[in-house]
Amino acid sequence: MKLLLHSVFIRTLRLVCERKCLKYLLRIVLELSASTESSGNDGQNSQQVAEVVLQDILDMFRDCLYDTESIAQGLEEIGPFQNVILQECDRTNVLLNEIIRTLVELDFGFKGELSMSDAMEDLANSLFMDRVPKAWEPLAYPSLRSLAAWLADLQNRIAQISEWSSSPQDTPVVTWLSGLFNPQSFLTAVMQSSAQANGLELDKLTLFSEITKKLTAEEITTPAKDGTYISGLSLEGASWNTPQCTIEPSKPREMFCQLPVVLIRPILAEKMETGIFQCPVYKTQQRGPTYVFSLQLRTKVDPGKWVLAGVVSIMDV
Repeated sequence: MKLLLHSVFIRTLRLVCERKCLKYLLRIVLELSASTESSGNDGQNSQQVAEVVLQDILDMFRDCLYDTESIAQGLEEIGPFQNVILQECDRTNVLLNEIIRTLVELDFGFKGELSMSDAMEDLANSLFMDRVPKAWEPLAYPSLRSLAAWLADLQNRIAQISEWSSSPQDTPVVTWLSGLFNPQSFLTAVMQSSAQANGLELDKLTLFSEITKKLTAEEITTPAKDGTYISGLSLEGASWNTPQCTIEPSKPREMFCQLPVVLIRPILAEKMETGIFQCPVYKTQQRGPTYVFSLQLRTKVDPGKWVLAGVVSIMDV
């Protein structure tokens, strides 16, 4: 049994490495292809593609800005969760303003009304090569997606923020944690609310997670009595057995396993259970600098096996 588990772990780690190498090589090929095409006789093609993408993005987000001040004024009381949604609206506005500003500037450049700067050239190349522009990254959130996938993800994030900001006094029944700019802020709000309600010291609390058997957020219709529900997490390097509520080795050729809806609730740190796997949660496969918090996953084997296997939970897959 131990030999079988070890073999599965090695195969999983090898698949992860192969996938990352292939993505890196593919990006190099695309960049070389774009460079060759733009220097050929039909070099205008890259600009034409960039112009189409530019207009599509402007159409997507030009009217998506939030009136944060108006939202705040409509609140009777600003608690921890209300601070979260206001911050999310602000962060979204900053990102969208930069996207719109740089795209409008590039549009003027394409029309000959402005001289093309190095920054505008870089933006045009990114639009052509389906890559998130460097100018947007510092104002956005960690992501390894291509531009098209990143834009679709951004639309989903805006949809969640719009729904929440329409009734900011109420916390969503299930929050798509992966869709927040600052998920740590939301998790802190969960503990702050509990500390205030129960008269506890914040620094003595920690979060405990319970994996439910509900596979989608739509299956949860009432708020949690204690804590809150979150979604959007996946396992890398292992699989989740929903009927038995336990972690197990990955299935063959399985890169990621989507986790069911998770209930997170604050508990006293001294009451944290032992013998469970403290699974680190990261925003992307880049891991290290994108750490958010740790999930508690029940296991039938020694938790050290999953640590050695490099099992983690990823938000953005």
